Amino acid sequence: MRYAFRLAYMGENYYGFQRQPNMKTVEGVLIETLEKIGWIDSPETSNYNNAGRTDQGVNALSQTIAFNTQEKVILPALNTNLPEDMRCWAYAQVSEDFNPRRDAISRTYQYYAVYEGENLRAMKKASSLLKGTHNFKNLCTPKPNERTVRTLFESKVEKNGDLLIFTFTSKGFLWKMVRKTVTVLREIGSGEKPLQYLKDLLDPNNKPRGGVTPADPYGLILFDIKYSFDFQVDEVSKNMFLKTLYKNYTCERARAQVYSTMIHALEKARWRSFLL
Repeated sequence: MRYAFRLAYMGENYYGFQRQPNMKTVEGVLIETLEKIGWIDSPETSNYNNAGRTDQGVNALSQTIAFNTQEKVILPALNTNLPEDMRCWAYAQVSEDFNPRRDAISRTYQYYAVYEGENLRAMKKASSLLKGTHNFKNLCTPKPNERTVRTLFESKVEKNGDLLIFTFTSKGFLWKMVRKTVTVLREIGSGEKPLQYLKDLLDPNNKPRGGVTPADPYGLILFDIKYSFDFQVDEVSKNMFLKTLYKNYTCERARAQVYSTMIHALEKARWRSFLL
């Protein structure tokens, strides 16, 4: 039988999602675990597929994989053998020809950044220009001979407290497309670049001097991938990952307060000269 699975992970401890020789990756650890517990003999014999790759440091809530197995699917049995920063939390029985990459209806990425006084209205206006079909050649790192035209169904910027939330939805994305787009929107928001800069980037005949630097990966999450069917949530597995997220969230909040305390103390510090 063939199954599709929702996989969530925090990417900071991995060299990206895709398997790579002699490197710790999300997919490498996952496949090794699937083989260890006997759910698959190998990726090839199980017709293993994934919905796409994410870079080093990028996170995912709804990465999707699929494979064939004769074993009974009990997700906690898999998850107890995985590191606590990755969990399969939902599944669905699918047709034998299902491919999670090809059959995806849409993918949604979100990027989170600390608000630093940017002009939100300017960023919203720039973001709205990205909706629809464009050539993103200057806003990605294309592979040789890769077609760089994509259609964005959704492109928006919101402010929630002291955070900026960038949301992009499309059937498919190019390598580093989201992170480079975030960089440009923030440059427009800060006044460093005019709106015309984005319009010029969307013209594939223009080549920006120096290119566009992608935003840091830690703020990016593969939030959702939609299919023509629903997944069944495994409550035990979901709660396993929630426990990890709660713990990490508490630690990061405390660490952020430590940083804040040190910053404020150093900003108030004054040089004192003493005569000996």
